[in-house]
Amino acid sequence: MPAAPDVLVAFVKSCLERGLSRAEIARGLENAGWSAREAQTALDEFADSPLPVPVPRKRVSSSPRDAFLNLLSTATLYHAALATGSILFVLIDRWLPLPGDRGMFVYPILRWAAAALIISLPILALVRRTIARDAAANPMARITPIYRAIAYFTLLVTALIMAGNLICLVINFLEGDATLRFTLKSLVVMAIAGGIYLLYSSDVRREEAITAGAASQPAALPPAPPWRAWLERVGTAMAVAALVAALGLIGSPMRARMLRLDGQRVANLRSLQSNIEQHHARRGSLPATLDDLSKDPDTFVVDVADPVTKQPYGYTLIDERTYQLEAIFDLPTPTEGEQPQWNRDEFFKHSAGRQQFTITVPEK
Repeated sequence: MPAAPDVLVAFVKSCLERGLSRAEIARGLENAGWSAREAQTALDEFADSPLPVPVPRKRVSSSPRDAFLNLLSTATLYHAALATGSILFVLIDRWLPLPGDRGMFVYPILRWAAAALIISLPILALVRRTIARDAAANPMARITPIYRAIAYFTLLVTALIMAGNLICLVINFLEGDATLRFTLKSLVVMAIAGGIYLLYSSDVRREEAITAGAASQPAALPPAPPWRAWLERVGTAMAVAALVAALGLIGSPMRARMLRLDGQRVANLRSLQSNIEQHHARRGSLPATLDDLSKDPDTFVVDVADPVTKQPYGYTLIDERTYQLEAIFDLPTPTEGEQPQWNRDEFFKHSAGRQQFTITVPEK
């Protein structure tokens, strides 16, 4: 709970030393313009004691352990929320694609989000379990300054996100662009940010209900609202479902590796094509072999062999301006979203296995 101003605490201490009752002190402070909460906070700085002098209560403070656990919990929660939202956005985009939407960054986003959830969710569960165990043993852990600061900061961030999201939704509605796709994304933002807001606001309300006197008694800790556990389960289920969906779209790591290698083969073929045509432009003829390209610095090519088998790519002269390039691919050409932008080429579209591409140097 917030600390009382020093001047107010000093005044209360002076009154208690003179034998005034707490009710009299509270009335006097309220008559002077202090709120009842401020007066009670100042009075709670001192314990009820039979001693003839005021006995100060022990102030709640944050240990390095408290700071570490609460900061780690919040950081992993933010990470998991962002990853879950990213996956849900991708699913909405795939369900309701826009005309000309190439989805070039879909798979990198899914891989990052899946990795973030795989790491963040176990850490978040373990840290929150540790915090809950500490709070059960010592309810004062609920009102440490570091936790209070994090809670109010999170409330501010999520409130601003929800407000900004609603503003964007209204603007799009007034402009006639409130499509189903945009509306669903807005609902995702509201669900995630609103859920985090409700979780932290329930903790803040419980913290405010703990007085300094009750905080020393674990039984005085107000129970969590019944919907809190349900909200946590729904949030966890949403994150796990998003993770499963992302892993299903990404496919196996082996397939991702084969796609990456096939993309490298296509990039190598394109480099060979460019340098072969440059050789033809400079010398008026096609090279007899790929080794001829290395004789000129302007046409030198580093990758002339398969990245796995190390076998040179096939090169066959057909006539003065036509040649064939040959490579062996692991998989057929994937959808656009699974290939980097620089590896997409309709000409080099391929099936699995050995493929030949007949290329004719354009006339000047």
